[in-house]
Amino acid sequence: MAERWITKNGRRIPIVDGGGGKAVAAGVAAVMIFGGGGVTGAAGGSSVGVETVSVRKADAKRSARKGKADDAWRRMGMRRLKRSVSKRNRGCVRVTWGEVRRSLLRDPCTSLDRRLFAIADRRGNIALVSVAWVRFRTSDARRRFQDVIDVYGTGDIRPLGAGRLGLAHVRFTGRYYHSIPKRARLTVAEAEAVKGGFDPKVLDGLAEIAAELPSPRHRRR
Repeated sequence: MAERWITKNGRRIPIVDGGGGKAVAAGVAAVMIFGGGGVTGAAGGSSVGVETVSVRKADAKRSARKGKADDAWRRMGMRRLKRSVSKRNRGCVRVTWGEVRRSLLRDPCTSLDRRLFAIADRRGNIALVSVAWVRFRTSDARRRFQDVIDVYGTGDIRPLGAGRLGLAHVRFTGRYYHSIPKRARLTVAEAEAVKGGFDPKVLDGLAEIAAELPSPRHRRR
């Protein structure tokens, strides 16, 4: 049997238990629905070459840190298909599950912002990128939460429904994931192929780039 693996914060981690608990089966179903090769790639795959990912990713991260998401995708040889969708929640528990939810019951968040992008390469291959910004009262609470969510199979924050972008029935597997802490805030990003084939390094790179995006600003009432 070929080795199965995921990427977590840029590290390759073998799967030894059948895939853990981040909706792996649902992710495979999504690939079947759209006839793609989202996990392993497909013949005539993405126009984003693996050999250029490192250079492209570095430039894209710089744009993302400035809040220029569309420019970041362009630097990866991709473009946004539709308006991204966003939502803010005061609490986090009801949009999480598994050990991640239990962690939030112990250390409640103060707010949660989520955003969902649909992006495509020049050949029409489509990927979804989900970003969540979770805030806590203290850095210690954030650290305890990160210790849980960064472990594959512990549950997750539910991304916004892909149906809002006309891409229903797509779920995230948690295979391509990255998180970045900043004091009492944790940014969590995930990527998933929707149509066509993307190399795992490309999907992992998209998650790394998205995790650099600054959190949304909200007016105080």
